Amino acid sequence: MMSLPRVEAPSLEDLSVTITPPEAFTAEQVQARFLELARPLATERFRYPSEKVAWGDEVQFDIVGYSRGKLIPFSVRTGEWVRLEPEPMLPGLYESLVGRKPREKVTVDITLPSDYPVESLRGAVARFTVQLWGAREVTYPELSNPAFLKAFGATTLAEAMKKVVRQMEAEATQLLMSQVQRQVLATVAARTRVTVPADLVDEEIRRRWSASEEQVLTKLGFDDARRAEALRGWLEDGQTRAEVELRLRIALALGAICKRDKLALTPQRVEKLLKDEADAAGLQLHEVMAALKAEPQNMARIDQMAWHLTAVDHVMSRAKVQVAAA
Repeated sequence: MMSLPRVEAPSLEDLSVTITPPEAFTAEQVQARFLELARPLATERFRYPSEKVAWGDEVQFDIVGYSRGKLIPFSVRTGEWVRLEPEPMLPGLYESLVGRKPREKVTVDITLPSDYPVESLRGAVARFTVQLWGAREVTYPELSNPAFLKAFGATTLAEAMKKVVRQMEAEATQLLMSQVQRQVLATVAARTRVTVPADLVDEEIRRRWSASEEQVLTKLGFDDARRAEALRGWLEDGQTRAEVELRLRIALALGAICKRDKLALTPQRVEKLLKDEADAAGLQLHEVMAALKAEPQNMARIDQMAWHLTAVDHVMSRAKVQVAAA
């Protein structure tokens, strides 16, 4: 574990951000969310190996992407169920699976769009290998079916749609608050005079890669050379490095603020985090406590989260939020 650089706590004076209110939802967005919420109520029929996959089906696959002879960072996935519908980031890929057999292996060449997440690959030709493992036809009940509407707590389709819109609005508000927090913390990070060592960024990226893509590559049988190539893709991706460096800078700033402003960790904060952990796991609080005592590193993680939230609350209490004119 690398030692962390020393940091002088940044000023929280005149801390302000300006946010832009979200745009109104389109009819297509509301309809898509309605179907997403209605998915558990739909029926499904797995297609026979001799059947062909149809547009709108859900397919399960392993997928790996290559460009310029190398693995595309973040492209490897396994065992996922995906609905066949247009995917702007992978134009033509899902369309090419229509008419294939549920156990077929498919190789597809596409051109990555100009806004592809990996900046260095925008506009590049990519080859994706897709191993299909299954397909299922999904059928939704009649939208006016009383039993279907009852699941939404509604008696009419219009009422159900209004409930969906209200839920979307609540989520948009929550997302906006998260964006406000990110902007405030990014401002604090920009005020923090510290050089984040490149080796520290590398270490954090390796940790993230090991916890995600490495496990998938190992499961798919990739050798050491290919796994090392995949890791290099993560380490050399500019956007990933910038995002990781920002998070490390924020963590260093918050730690320094805790010391300077003599913040204290309250038992209430820790208890709330423990309760959240218990609720997420479907356990009783005393069961979680017993597990934490058995694995001290878990308690250290809870303690770290509690300190982080305490510092974030302190910083946000000093921030002024302004709404941009429409």
